[in-house]
Amino acid sequence: MVRTVEADSRIVIDRLLRVAGWDIEDKSQVSTEEPAADGRADYLLLDSRSRPLAVIEAKKFSVNPNLAQEQAKEYAKSIDAPYIFLSNGETIFFWDYKNSSARQVDSFYGQDDLERRNVLSKNMKPLDEIPIPDKFYYFNKEITVRPYQKEAVKAVDKAISKGKRRMLIEMATGTGKTLTIAIILKRLFEAGIVQKVLFLVDRKNLAEQAKEALAEYLKGYEPKVWYGGKPKELGRIVIGTLPTIASQLERFSPGHFDIVITDECHRSIYNIYRDLLNHFDALQIGLTATPNLGHYEYFNEKEKKLVRNTYEFYDCWNHASKSGEPTYAYDIVDGIKDGFLAKYSIYLAKTRITIQGVNYDGVDYKPSDLERKITIRS
Repeated sequence: MVRTVEADSRIVIDRLLRVAGWDIEDKSQVSTEEPAADGRADYLLLDSRSRPLAVIEAKKFSVNPNLAQEQAKEYAKSIDAPYIFLSNGETIFFWDYKNSSARQVDSFYGQDDLERRNVLSKNMKPLDEIPIPDKFYYFNKEITVRPYQKEAVKAVDKAISKGKRRMLIEMATGTGKTLTIAIILKRLFEAGIVQKVLFLVDRKNLAEQAKEALAEYLKGYEPKVWYGGKPKELGRIVIGTLPTIASQLERFSPGHFDIVITDECHRSIYNIYRDLLNHFDALQIGLTATPNLGHYEYFNEKEKKLVRNTYEFYDCWNHASKSGEPTYAYDIVDGIKDGFLAKYSIYLAKTRITIQGVNYDGVDYKPSDLERKITIRS
């Protein structure tokens, strides 16, 4: 068995700090063995004016760093550092010990992001002090905020006030999800709870649509669309496609964005995109028009798992009842009943391909292979 000591984990921690942008040789940024309480803090991260920002308590690989909370807290309080990182080089926990419990993060915050978060935390207002609008002008037309949109805003307010960091909003297509999230974001800006926003979509055209809607309602917050190469500048609201943000994730520390909005989130929480969402230590709001099917039959087990995983990611799965409990839901039935959506009729059409499958390049594909193994282009 290979024996490890704390010095081994510190070698890794040094590397991770460098990756996050810290100059560990610069004592105006990083102090080591800092006298604190009845001992010494392993690391002390400093802001741009060399004031304490965060204590790092290091443990050897075999020790769960979260077990060092009380020791680290005493150090942080004696030094007047507002934040704590707990790490064994393999796992990192971030702890805003005055306001919330410790949570695992992907990597260390950069200096700018940690300092900005600290400034932001000192100027927050309670959300109940920020009014929900009744009406507003949108593309030169007076818009009345609908009752269900107000309820969605209140549901998010309540979740945030309870310390919840992941929320899921289910709203049927045509009920104004993007405009509802714009109302939520403006109030979060005004309350000083968020300063930087990432709005994720899976296609370029959806990014442009989101920009148009957000720019009109959130005048002065400069939403920027980002896809393809590196942008010259990032606005307070970055609207990015999933592939683009995922391909350049290394440029962002976990604290770069204060909130991440994911449109059509049921398609965005798997594989590399799930890693993307987990990278950011931010408030997370998922938007989807796909409801929990409840007592309806699922198409297959894969679909059932997808719905469940969406709820689990946003901490909205009730394991006792085995059902999803979104932060807020307004489905197509509600919209029709309340007169906000038109009634519809279902027409089921079958074609030879959907019944028999297709032969392409000498290979027979079953109907169940369509849009999975093969896509028929028009």
